[in-house]
Amino acid sequence: MSSPLPASLKTILPLAAITSASMLAMDLYLPAVPAMQRSMGLSVPQGQATIAIFLAGLAASQLMWGEALPRIGPKACVKWGLILLIVASLGCAMAGHIDVLLAMRLLQGVAAGAATVVAPAVIRATLPEADGVRGMAAIGMIEAIVPAAGPVLGTAMLLVVDWHWTFVIVGVMALIAMPTAMRAAPRVLPNLDTSVRTGYLALLASRRFMRLAIAHALCFGALLTFVASAPQMLHHGMQLEGDAFALLQVFGVTGFIGMASQSGRISARWGQARAVQGSAWAHALWCAGFVALLAAGWVSFAVLVVFWMGFCGILGVRGPAAFSDTLSVPVAQMGRAAALLMLALLVTSAASAQAVAPFLAQWHLMAVGVAMTLLCLVSLSLVVKYPR
Repeated sequence: MSSPLPASLKTILPLAAITSASMLAMDLYLPAVPAMQRSMGLSVPQGQATIAIFLAGLAASQLMWGEALPRIGPKACVKWGLILLIVASLGCAMAGHIDVLLAMRLLQGVAAGAATVVAPAVIRATLPEADGVRGMAAIGMIEAIVPAAGPVLGTAMLLVVDWHWTFVIVGVMALIAMPTAMRAAPRVLPNLDTSVRTGYLALLASRRFMRLAIAHALCFGALLTFVASAPQMLHHGMQLEGDAFALLQVFGVTGFIGMASQSGRISARWGQARAVQGSAWAHALWCAGFVALLAAGWVSFAVLVVFWMGFCGILGVRGPAAFSDTLSVPVAQMGRAAALLMLALLVTSAASAQAVAPFLAQWHLMAVGVAMTLLCLVSLSLVVKYPR
């Protein structure tokens, strides 16, 4: 007879499943954009708009779901988030006009935001510290695997079905995940104290929360600056194309998963604060060393792979501990804290990637290396004396 799942996994796995479904709404669809454009007779800007409007909905919805979580509870947020995701996904699949598709993509982005707020808040509020870090690591691994595997799966699907089915699959996944996710999400976060001062202004006034949130957002911004810039960086700096980027992603995801699987154990042994501090030092030194190698002209593709795998591995230790410790706020504020943290990650990542873009053609790897180093140094400065 098989042994029952531990209580922590009964919480983590369903929340990881809805996070995966929400992320696939973006990553499974990406390879289908050109086919969708041809099918609907759209221009390239119109096709790209279906991506941008999803991201806009995702970013804007963070504050909405963060406010809804303490008011209506995690279970209701999961229910309505998944219902909206199913409706929007099927609406995208049936859309025959660009205006309808854009409206459904916006709704899909709003719906996907529920998982990014509810999952970390529930894990942090309901599980012991060590299990909470492992839960954050599981969510982090999903967030690493889906962007790498989603486009590959989407490309394979297009060999046998058309672009509409990428949305059908997301809707079906959300429907399948709903019963277990509803059981995993409590009606109300445990130990909810409604007398605590709540609201986004209270979090923005908290020096501890803001320093930890900004430090993590800067570190994550360094990660996404590399990812967003890599195709151009490889093309201009090494005359390499898409296959090289795919290989980099495989090594990066492998490094992240390998270390994230140990993050709970490391945080239990060192403590979350020391895990974050040590990783922040490692990130800053690792990036500075990479820039020194670039300046010396000693960076080949093999060296780039080692650098990227190491950076992602360090993030595998740092990310879950940082996310968990940043959410060490009163239970009534956890949803809002998760929302602000996710919004900071999205905004910082977009801004840093855009800031580097003008320099890629001429400075390629050096532009990215310097940007990552600066982001990690500022991040380190915020946690070198750990906020209490």
